[in-house]
This record gives sequence, C-alpha cells and structure tokens, in this order.
Amino acid sequence: ILDKERRILAHLAGRPDDFDDVVAELNRVFAEAESKLKLCASQRRHRRGRFSAVSVGISFGGGQTEPMNLCLSSHNEEILEALMSNWAMTRLVGYVNTAFGTVHPHLHRKYSALLDSLLQHHPHIRCCFNHSVFAACTVNVGRVVSQRHHDSLNLILGVCAITCGGDFDYTKGGHLILWDLKLVVQFPPGSTILIPSAILEHSNVPIADGETRWSFTQFTVAGLFRWVDNGFQSDKDVQASFKHDPEAEAAYYEKREAMAYDGLTLLSTL
Repeated sequence: ILDKERRILAHLAGRPDDFDDVVAELNRVFAEAESKLKLCASQRRHRRGRFSAVSVGISFGGGQTEPMNLCLSSHNEEILEALMSNWAMTRLVGYVNTAFGTVHPHLHRKYSALLDSLLQHHPHIRCCFNHSVFAACTVNVGRVVSQRHHDSLNLILGVCAITCGGDFDYTKGGHLILWDLKLVVQFPPGSTILIPSAILEHSNVPIADGETRWSFTQFTVAGLFRWVDNGFQSDKDVQASFKHDPEAEAAYYEKREAMAYDGLTLLSTL
C-alpha cells in the first residue's frame, strides 16, 4: 500500500507457502498460553479491546529512569518463555524479520543499530529474540478483535508487525481496517502485515460466534530511540541541561523536528 509519493506505508507480508504446520503449532501454543496466563483486569480489558494482552521485552517510558525489561510474574514469565522459544514462533519471527528487512532495509538497519546500542550500553536487559530487530512484542489471546486505535508510543514512522492466527473465516471477519486510508484488508490466519501503527488508526472486523483469533505484535517504542539519540539520557535530563543555554535548546528541538521528517527517507519506494 503506497502513498502519493509511492512510499510503502503498509506491506501485506502474507505467509510462506510451507507455513501450514507452523500455523497449526502456533494455534496450539497460543491456545495453551491463553488457558494458563494469569492476568489482571487491565490486561483483559483495555483501550484496544476486550481480550487478554501481555507485553514482553524492552521498554522505556511511564516514569522509568532508564530502559528496562517489562515486569512479569514468575508464573506468566515461564508460560511466555515456553511460547516464545517454541520452534514455530522461531520460524514466524525469522520470517517477519526478513520481510521487514526486505521491504524497508534502511529502516530495518535503524532498528538493528538501536537494539545493538541498547544491549551494549545496558547489558542487564534482554531482547525478545536473537533474530529480530524489534525490542518488544505483545501476545494477544481470547477472541482478539481490536477496537479503533493508534499505537502512539511507537516510533511515528516506524513499523509494527502484526501477525494473526486462530480458527475463523477470514473472508467474513478478522479483516484489518485502516481507517485513514479507507481500506479493509483480508487478514488470513498465519499472515503478517507491517504498518506504521503510530500514525495509521486501525482495528479489526468482528469474527463469528464460536470462532477463535489471536494476534502477535512486534514493535519498538519511540522512547528508546530518543534515549539513544540523547546520548543515553531521558528527554527530561536533556531539557534540564538547557536551563542556561537557550541556543542549545533551540538546536535540540530543531534537530528533533528534522528527525521526524528524515524518517520519511527511510521508507522504501516503488
């Protein structure tokens, strides 16, 4: 899906031809995780919809003083580690990472360089997967049909990888709705779509009673990019240093604004 400048805004990565066994195994392990996870009310009902969602990986924001791994209970951590180390998940994550690198090689390198910098500077944090450039992921289970939303914490011109699965008729439900583009896209089980979820409002078409649907998203929050760009400092700490240097402050915000537009150059064109 292209914009008027023929930049790739969304990429329908689909699924490999030999993915039937992978999808069947993913359906099994996601259903198993759903039956075992112990989640609080806010993880089962939230702004994205009425389904269970739990995130894993590296985050920064919400009062954190530095990047760190998202906290999980020991019970849920064990369940999610089993899910994420499953051979089918390894295949899926590798495919998605390759699709991202193929479609947006410049943006992919930016994500890769960020993750390398974070892991070198903060050796105590762990990435989700060794063969992916995304810093975090979310497991969504329990008849997943998302409501209209933006993922406003993600990099504004970055990529969020969305994969779905389950047992549903994708010709009648589960479609991805891209509201700003006025598009409704069929989204078959086992398929992946790459979108800039921070700027494109999106949701799903409901599925029928008795059907099941899960999703798996991979992303990197914008705060991590700002942390590294700030020389491993928070925005708050950098802004405090401008107290007696208005010229440096003006230059900082000018650079930040330019970076937003420079992000357009990282998107591939056709």
